[in-house]
Amino acid sequence: MRILDILHLAFKTILNYKIRTALLILSIVVGVAAIIALTAQTEGVGKSVISYFQSLGPDTILVNIMGRGLTQVDIAVISSLENVKKVIPIIRETASVNLGAGSLNTVVYGIASDNLKDVLGDLKLVDGFPYSDSSIPSAIIGYQIATSNTTGEQLIFPGQILTLGIRGGSSPMAPAQASSSIITVIVAGILDKYGVAGVISPDSSIFIPLQAAEQIFNRRWYNMLIIKVSDVNSIDSVIESLRNMYGASVNAISPTQITQTMQNIVQQLSILLGGIAAVSLIAAALGIFNMMLVTVVERTKEIGTMKALGFKNKHILTQIIFEGLLIGVSGGVIGILLGVVIAYMLPNIITNRFIGMPTPGMGGIGRTTQIMFRTVSYSPSINPSILLISFTLAVIVSILSSIYPAWRAAKMDPVKALRYE
Repeated sequence: MRILDILHLAFKTILNYKIRTALLILSIVVGVAAIIALTAQTEGVGKSVISYFQSLGPDTILVNIMGRGLTQVDIAVISSLENVKKVIPIIRETASVNLGAGSLNTVVYGIASDNLKDVLGDLKLVDGFPYSDSSIPSAIIGYQIATSNTTGEQLIFPGQILTLGIRGGSSPMAPAQASSSIITVIVAGILDKYGVAGVISPDSSIFIPLQAAEQIFNRRWYNMLIIKVSDVNSIDSVIESLRNMYGASVNAISPTQITQTMQNIVQQLSILLGGIAAVSLIAAALGIFNMMLVTVVERTKEIGTMKALGFKNKHILTQIIFEGLLIGVSGGVIGILLGVVIAYMLPNIITNRFIGMPTPGMGGIGRTTQIMFRTVSYSPSINPSILLISFTLAVIVSILSSIYPAWRAAKMDPVKALRYE
């Protein structure tokens, strides 16, 4: 008997059990879609973070000191170190933006205009111009603050005045104390969509001149410094000098180190999440195994008739395995399509749920001084190898779950099968 004929019979058989077949396919779909959707998120976030730190350049060091802010004295001392080319001070405060109908949580960064490119990697504006270095509270607004999450329509324009509720204001002399205040800023420009998450998340942040930040927040200290070195090979020596100066209280790390760490973390997370999602395929395998056994029992007389008509054991075995194969292929294909759709939907759900939630950054008096990442927009990254692995797992699981029921059906005694009631 030809393979195509057996495949045709297998296809007709699974169509005769529509609801049962649909449930088996659905169990495969859930497992495959979960693997693809979850691993796509970790890959996407990882690539966004890595891209952000790579854009800072390999000649960069991020510095903050636990328990206190950094002052002009620190900047002068660090600037005098060998191979240090540039020191960029940054002020950071959490705030809420009054948008009329509601408010949005954000972070305000005080950065000199000339240093914006060093901090963002590249200054990309969709509207307006960079602010000038002065005490005037002009601002560059992140893409997610200036545009609607649902329609993408621009809601904030250059020249507009925004009201910000500042939630920080702690003092180096009294770190436990904090104050809140209301300030207004004039919008100078709107950033393009960066879609990255790092120490600074451009899409969900507001940038103002460093002088204006010092005046508004009454600050003469900084949350963090970005150091540019003259030679990439001197990164380790500069970090060592910083540790000799400040001891264990200094946090100094290069984007290259962060990138390597993130790559390892993303890889491990992808394996972990993929493994968790793959558990659903095990459940699907048990479901297929159980359902195939039940189906074989229900089709006892049918199998006996087929044997009486001349079907050999290998034909029966092949047909039932083909039934499992068709379920696996159908579930794999649908699962891939659904997984891709879900993968691209999840970032919007995650962004709408978490965007604007204030999180500690590098440094800050009375706050944690470890490097923390904010959840912002990112693009999922679907690895073709994950698609292939997911599809292969779906097919293999379905076939393996069908082997024993197929063997049991093939070994039936035709006489007893025809007498079965």
